[in-house]
Amino acid sequence: MKRDLAGGARGALLLSLVLWPALVPAQDATRLTETITAISTGDGSAQRREAILTRLRALGADVATQPFGRGDRSGVNLVVTLPGRDPRVILVGAHYDRVEVGQGVVDNGGSCAALIELIGAFKTAPLGRFTLKFVFFDQEEAGLLGSKAYFAANAERPAFAMNLDVFAYGNEFFVTASKPDGALVRALRTAAGVDSIPVREAPVDRYPGSDHRSMIAAGLETVGIGLVDTADIDGVLAIGGRSLTVGKGPRIMSIIHTPGDTLAELRVADVARALPVLERTIRTLDRA
Repeated sequence: MKRDLAGGARGALLLSLVLWPALVPAQDATRLTETITAISTGDGSAQRREAILTRLRALGADVATQPFGRGDRSGVNLVVTLPGRDPRVILVGAHYDRVEVGQGVVDNGGSCAALIELIGAFKTAPLGRFTLKFVFFDQEEAGLLGSKAYFAANAERPAFAMNLDVFAYGNEFFVTASKPDGALVRALRTAAGVDSIPVREAPVDRYPGSDHRSMIAAGLETVGIGLVDTADIDGVLAIGGRSLTVGKGPRIMSIIHTPGDTLAELRVADVARALPVLERTIRTLDRA
């Protein structure tokens, strides 16, 4: 990525990444598989939510439940706050609900497992300054209802926001940024460069919809992040995120929102390789 920090500043930043405390074994493939399996075998949001809560409690995390809506448009967001010295907030989100078919592994159990692993990592080695908020959104599939409700109910506006959606296999990060050369996406490029993982970027209007749109609408510097294969990204970019059709086009569209979104699609080694990049991105922002 040519737009990274330049020269000596970039070298100093990379050195600091190497000298940081070793990552918690968030890349433990067995634990990741168990977490994704527990979330994905739940028939609906309530069971998936309970699987997430069980793992968060095992980490000793304090979880706030935030109900919203009424009837079939109701749901429950889960919020974990890791306080820092600085009141400024970095928010990391992912939706845990799924469509009625399949197991919702790619969309979006893998992302939820990634958030749980990050919570464990930052509880063990907290940030120096920023407060961290991790939000598991409900009812994304019904029209981003959980993320819209969250920002409507919470007056605070985080300094940075990251949203994970479709994060269960892949050799590249597929991202969109509200500020194409902002501090957040620059930090992600730098962090990914440490492990030589490509970062492919698309304008917001060419990127598939998810809760990152609620973050952008709330005025936050935002990055939406997926983890998929090169061919998937090529196919999505050729069509455009708003014109994608389930069952047509790139392979990813034959997985999400279909009966094929199952544990058979999970490539846990890919998720494990990507997780340190997310942690480095957040720590880069904290130390910038």
